[in-house]
Amino acid sequence: MTQQRFDAVIIGSGINALVAGAMLAKGGWTVALIERNRVPGGAIATTTAMFDGYTVEQLSSWHPLFVGGPAYGALSGDLAARGVVYQNTDSPTGVVCADGTAVLSTDAAATAEQMHALGDGPAWEQMIGDFAAKADLAFGVLGTDFWRSSAMKFGWKAWRALGTRGLVGQGAEMLEPAAPWLERTFTSPVTHALLAPWALHNGLGPDDASSAFITKVIAAAIAWGGMPVPVGGGVTVVDALIGIITDAGGALMTDSTVERIEVTEGTARAVHLSNGSVIAARKAIVASVTPQALYQHLLPSDVVPAPTAQAADAFRYGRAAMQIHIALDAPPAWVGDDRLARTAMVHVLDSMGSLSESVNAAWRGMLPSRPTIVVGQPATIDATRVPEGKGLLWIQLQENPRHVRGDLAGVIDPGAGAWTSELRDAYADRVIDQLQPHIANIRSAATGTVVLGPAEIEAMNCNLVGGDPYGGDCRVDQYAAWRPLSTARGHRTDINRLWHIGASTHPGPGLGGGSGFLVAQRLLRH
Repeated sequence: MTQQRFDAVIIGSGINALVAGAMLAKGGWTVALIERNRVPGGAIATTTAMFDGYTVEQLSSWHPLFVGGPAYGALSGDLAARGVVYQNTDSPTGVVCADGTAVLSTDAAATAEQMHALGDGPAWEQMIGDFAAKADLAFGVLGTDFWRSSAMKFGWKAWRALGTRGLVGQGAEMLEPAAPWLERTFTSPVTHALLAPWALHNGLGPDDASSAFITKVIAAAIAWGGMPVPVGGGVTVVDALIGIITDAGGALMTDSTVERIEVTEGTARAVHLSNGSVIAARKAIVASVTPQALYQHLLPSDVVPAPTAQAADAFRYGRAAMQIHIALDAPPAWVGDDRLARTAMVHVLDSMGSLSESVNAAWRGMLPSRPTIVVGQPATIDATRVPEGKGLLWIQLQENPRHVRGDLAGVIDPGAGAWTSELRDAYADRVIDQLQPHIANIRSAATGTVVLGPAEIEAMNCNLVGGDPYGGDCRVDQYAAWRPLSTARGHRTDINRLWHIGASTHPGPGLGGGSGFLVAQRLLRH
């Protein structure tokens, strides 16, 4: 048996693990990153092998939450010194729906003109102005550790700013679903379709509690900050963060599976790998895994309190995702609105009503008949992603059942309900068929197509259980103070020196590094 010692041992190498490791390394700690896959990065999975000459982000692609968050603020200089360059766009997002098209710009005047054309100019200006006045409180909720004294200070600050009535009203506003808020605030169905899909990117639907708050946060973040991506792909960020760790005496161990966490006298001491190695931690073990992986597999059952074990049993995973990657021998030929060819991410859907229908269908195990399609165009920002004169589509579907019981359109046979290659490809054909009226050359210019269904996504990353890209159901009883578990105390576990981070923990999913940053801050203070 071989044994090594580090100040901190981090299980996993996704964005939260990398941020935590880099922050600790900058604070003088030696850090070991233990990754079961051959390639680090978690949901940042950049490849140049899918299509010759193309750089493809297989899963996560867009970095507005990271660039706009505190982790990047603390690490940006180190990343730049290691060659990370972010580029941005003034056309971050748009929509194609049954009632028309629209594009949201980082140019406030251009967005105001768009909203006035839709008949929602004053409403947009009122909404964005009201949000700006409370932005520090809104973003503060996502950046606050609810189980620390700082949360009390944040609550006091909010009360001083809003008063008792205002604070109660703000709480109700934060729990409102997006659909009633959008219908009350804006008149145009195009505006509804432009904004409503953004709740999907946090695992919510427009009828779910708090989806209005998430929609406002993301809409404001994109309108103000755009859709930045790193030149050359997310792998450049992964490599740079690993460089910060290893330059400080740390280590990256890939192809290394953690079998168990050693706990003695109530304290996490080391991790045992499947190859017989033992990696000891002087100060902390940080697990970037799902709650069930942590409490049902990595920890001995006799050290897990019964309420925690029961809460882990009850933890729910969310809907499944799909990715479709299409290499084109020409740029995408959008129909009807030439602005869409310059837009980083376009949602294609019938209406907010079809969005609601599709989300609810997926929860009931049904394939949507008219899914909400996320069409990403990374080459609109980073031209190095494609050969000159070519095109690339990064397509995401977020309204898929994890187990398929039927097809809302009554066309696709779900078989036994598992995501077989036949079921995956049949559904992908539906998606491409629905895009063809809007992207005329989506089939004729295609030189390569790769579909990643829920089964393939889970195989790529064991934290994406059943193809769930968000680390668990994000509806309100599994969010904020109740994430990761209803009985948990945030990132601190019942085991001394053992911490829990990742999308399953607060502030939830998204390529932001928030939980890794929060835990690193706590560890460095102590």
